[in-house]
Amino acid sequence: MSVRLEDGSLVVSDTERHNWHLLRLHHSAFLFRTIRLKCLLKFRPDATANFYIHHYGSIDVAEISADGSIVNDGICRSIAVEKSSEGLLEVEATFLSCHSTLSIGCSKNRHPFYAGTGREQFVLVSVLVETFDAYPELSRTPAEERITLVDVGGQGGLQLKWMLRADQITPVVFEPIPSEAAVLRQTLGRIPGAQVIEKALAHTTGVQKLHITADTSCSSLREPNFDVLQQYSVAPIFVVVGTQDVECVRYDDLFRRHAAPSPDVMKIDVQGLEYEVLLGFGHLLENCLAIELETHVVPIYKGQKLLGDIIDMLGLFGFSLRHIKQIPHFDGDAVEFDALFTKRRDRAIAFSESATRKFATITEVLEIDPYF
Repeated sequence: MSVRLEDGSLVVSDTERHNWHLLRLHHSAFLFRTIRLKCLLKFRPDATANFYIHHYGSIDVAEISADGSIVNDGICRSIAVEKSSEGLLEVEATFLSCHSTLSIGCSKNRHPFYAGTGREQFVLVSVLVETFDAYPELSRTPAEERITLVDVGGQGGLQLKWMLRADQITPVVFEPIPSEAAVLRQTLGRIPGAQVIEKALAHTTGVQKLHITADTSCSSLREPNFDVLQQYSVAPIFVVVGTQDVECVRYDDLFRRHAAPSPDVMKIDVQGLEYEVLLGFGHLLENCLAIELETHVVPIYKGQKLLGDIIDMLGLFGFSLRHIKQIPHFDGDAVEFDALFTKRRDRAIAFSESATRKFATITEVLEIDPYF
């Protein structure tokens, strides 16, 4: 997309590339809020594209043609278009935002990813973004029907696929680094029942040493194993630049103290400590429906358990490995994987009605073929 200024307004052109044609706004104030977007624009006489409001990923907010017709009302809660005698279009769209990015641009009749013309499409006179509390809308799903998502290693926030289900989940996020936890609370606190717990999970309770690495996403309670890592170009990001004592706790201890709920689904990314974290859930694994975790088949951290160990342990609780995807960080070698587990078919048959509904949503979000 290309733009230029004309009398204080923004002239928007699509590009000849087969691509998105968008201008992006990014701010945490948009996340888990109701957005009212007001745009004033005027199409060029030879415009070939429509005005487009985009949420994130493949989610449309709205698409408006040059004559003011609503081509697509996407996820809008309400949308209005008024056309003046001078040809100006005033567009007002209200929707629930589950991402910190908001985009406007061009689309070609419900196809925002297209090869454009390179010509000017419209003049954007003004844009006004208003945000409102979305708590009532995010509370539509009753508490007992919401999916309890336990995210262990929550640095950076929830995965996009779960953010887009904010009205259906109760997230419980673990982040032991205080500064990171504070950032998470600013946005996750807008979701009903959400918790950010400033502890690390393990199989024992007590203080342990967190090895802080050059890339903080590789930090771990286990020390990096440079006997293995030295073979790979990613080794420098695993260099330990400091340590920090963190309070560790078993999840089932928190549950017994009524400080955390029983999980329906987990996402675990703890850099080599996955097995121990799972042990800390104890009997709660019996009622958990699905687990997504990052794991390894080569010990890049000292003393870590590997994928085979995790498969064996989770099998005791009725889980089956449903999908595995290589993470290409290790110069072509198969070292690191995302693994998805769900309860086996024989367990799923015996689910309650509520668990069956939750399981259907979880498998849809995780893009796993349903059993039934």
